[in-house]
Amino acid sequence: MFVLTLIRCGLGQDIHFSQIDINPVLLNPAYSGFFEGKGRFGMVYRNQWKSVSEPYETFAFTGEWNAYRRRYYGDGINVGLSLTADEAGTLNYGTMQADAVVSYFKGLNKSNNHFISVGLSLGLGQRSFNPMDAVLPEQDESFDILKTTYTDLGIGLAWFYNPIDDFTIKVGLGAKHLNKPNISYMQLDDIYLHPSYSIYTRMEYKATYSISVLPLMVYKHQNNYNELLYGVDVKWYGYETSSYNVAFAAGVYMRQTDAIVFGITIEFDAFILGASYDYNFSDLKPASNGVGGFEIALGYRLNDGVKKRNKSITLYSC
Repeated sequence: MFVLTLIRCGLGQDIHFSQIDINPVLLNPAYSGFFEGKGRFGMVYRNQWKSVSEPYETFAFTGEWNAYRRRYYGDGINVGLSLTADEAGTLNYGTMQADAVVSYFKGLNKSNNHFISVGLSLGLGQRSFNPMDAVLPEQDESFDILKTTYTDLGIGLAWFYNPIDDFTIKVGLGAKHLNKPNISYMQLDDIYLHPSYSIYTRMEYKATYSISVLPLMVYKHQNNYNELLYGVDVKWYGYETSSYNVAFAAGVYMRQTDAIVFGITIEFDAFILGASYDYNFSDLKPASNGVGGFEIALGYRLNDGVKKRNKSITLYSC
């Protein structure tokens, strides 16, 4: 009974990252192609709650490619792939998932500053659990590693508008697990992965030629779980030559009832490096001593040969 209870408890919410902009396709498939250039690649590693027990480790990789782009209106088709994996603590509860993503852009004018995008993701996931790690030392029992495999379906809608040079806004609505996959380890029991929904809003206001202010709001809902992340980045477009651009950004976010997130990013031409730290103040604070999660991310954009100055921190966005 103890093992069965742990198996049920392990089927929780989706994994999440604090640095959303480097791998936005993880949040919403409609963001595939939200960048300038031919391709974009990103990876992120997260280490969480190290002071509680064995740390929760999460890794993700994304790759996107502009398969087709119409010259004037910006209409286009984009394809992508995302891979995620994590391992949760001493019980070795792990998840792995691979998603194929496709999105379609529709330009709303000839200026390429106003368009919408729809996206679809199809995935294959696996969850595993080792009951032996939950058996007490005095128990003389052995168990096989339990695994379950499932398919996954997600959709998304995104809107981008740059009405004037000093202001840009991007809004997205995403949904995952719309097919409610069965993730039970046992044939006698059905446990379904609840659909999750997200709302993402990022704005940029250029206070000066070299400094921008970028508010962010992300809301997620899955079953009884709700998460609200909001904050602001300040970005400095520091140095530009005919060969490369350099920019820096720093931000502070609040994940309501959970943590304060501090983040920095450095952009060097087509590369971006980001790091963030979550300071925990939730009910876990007495056990975690406030230690939350450390995250590091790396992104690369394959350029199309066109250099543009002062683009948004939405990190390779249109």
